[in-house]
Amino acid sequence: MKNVILTSITVVLLYGAATAQQASRPALTDNLHSLHMNSLPINKVHVKAMRDFLKRDKEASNAEWMLIETGYVVKYTGKNNSRCRTVYNSRGAFAYTIRQYHENVMPRDVRGMVKSQYYDYAITLIEEIEARMKPLVYVVHLEDATTLKNVRVCEKEMEVVEEYKKTF
Repeated sequence: MKNVILTSITVVLLYGAATAQQASRPALTDNLHSLHMNSLPINKVHVKAMRDFLKRDKEASNAEWMLIETGYVVKYTGKNNSRCRTVYNSRGAFAYTIRQYHENVMPRDVRGMVKSQYYDYAITLIEEIEARMKPLVYVVHLEDATTLKNVRVCEKEMEVVEEYKKTF
């Protein structure tokens, strides 16, 4: 009898806490309604990963969760219409996030560094990489009439990581 009562109380408390949290923060879960056909059902996502995602990316929309060999990936649209991917390990711990956006959203100091050296190049894409326990990294994709370059910017240092010649 005690077990039945304790179980009932636990269920009521958990349900009450879940609905209270949902009522106070409805915008955070709105992004989970647009899951696609190949995506992982929400109830199959590790709860730790889901909680971290909801705290980390409050402005996310169109979230699509997928199960990968080493954990979970969530693809979504972030702030300023950036395309984002966040990866979690199999225990739900945050691994990294990659945000892709255009020059108009790029941080001014990073843009200034790149444009001061590559002023004849057009910035076609920026990838911002945020990893646990590592500094923020920007990979800036540049293009001119004859060359494609990818420049890595991290902690006020810049280096070319890839360079390609266009062929006509």
